[in-house]
Amino acid sequence: MMSHQEPRPSVVIADDHPSVLAAFRRLLEPCCDVVATVPNGQGAVEAVERLRPDVLVVDLMMPDLDGLEVCRRVRRAAPATAVVIVTAFDDTHVRTVATEVGASAFVPKHSAATTLEQTVQRIFAEQRAVRERPRIT
Repeated sequence: MMSHQEPRPSVVIADDHPSVLAAFRRLLEPCCDVVATVPNGQGAVEAVERLRPDVLVVDLMMPDLDGLEVCRRVRRAAPATAVVIVTAFDDTHVRTVATEVGASAFVPKHSAATTLEQTVQRIFAEQRAVRERPRIT
């Protein structure tokens, strides 16, 4: 008899600091399929276009494309991919702008160890609920 496994969210992680990429990968691998880690914003957009993950976790401040621009591009190219912006700057204005460009969530880096996994799981559950909702024709 085969056991039924719950589906796991597919995730791309983008951050220009290798130690943060590694830490977020370790944090999310127990509950998610980390399909790519990339060191910059352009790589994030390309990985999302190619892999169509459920969730993109992206740093706000990166040298080529910042997380807000990545979010704008991902919303156009892969609207089904949710974007979680992670940043060291826990600022109300940044939160507002992130929401305006289509981010599904905003996670301060200082709390990522305790909230990032929960945030990704919540978003994935919401995505599944929408996909599984009966269509009225």
